[in-house]
Amino acid sequence: MDFTFDKTEHLCGKKAIDALFSGGKSKTQFPIKLIYKKSVFESAFPARVVFVVPKKKHKRANKRNTLRRRMREVYRLHKHTMYEALKTEKVDLMFVYLSNESLDYKHIEACMLPLLDHIPKQVITA
Repeated sequence: MDFTFDKTEHLCGKKAIDALFSGGKSKTQFPIKLIYKKSVFESAFPARVVFVVPKKKHKRANKRNTLRRRMREVYRLHKHTMYEALKTEKVDLMFVYLSNESLDYKHIEACMLPLLDHIPKQVITA
């Protein structure tokens, strides 16, 4: 089992992100909102991901980077269960941090795990 977060797993490009915003479904587990959409792309991985911490809520770049790193770390360590459930389905994901407060890793992990479990159930049934 590989716990890396490869460049090909990152969701890049304005068109892909705009399509995710316009046609994606969402689920919120405060302080994190998940936006997801079934997609078609060439990759060895079943998901492409982007992590967002709005400048409006956290003015300092170092705070935004810290929160983004925490979300990315939770995803990196727990993505394998989602990947096994997705099998051949491809999905684009966006995790948006909603809170005005900077929360610790344990709290972010507790909020992201139910969202990661939710993805395969919704994508496979859709």
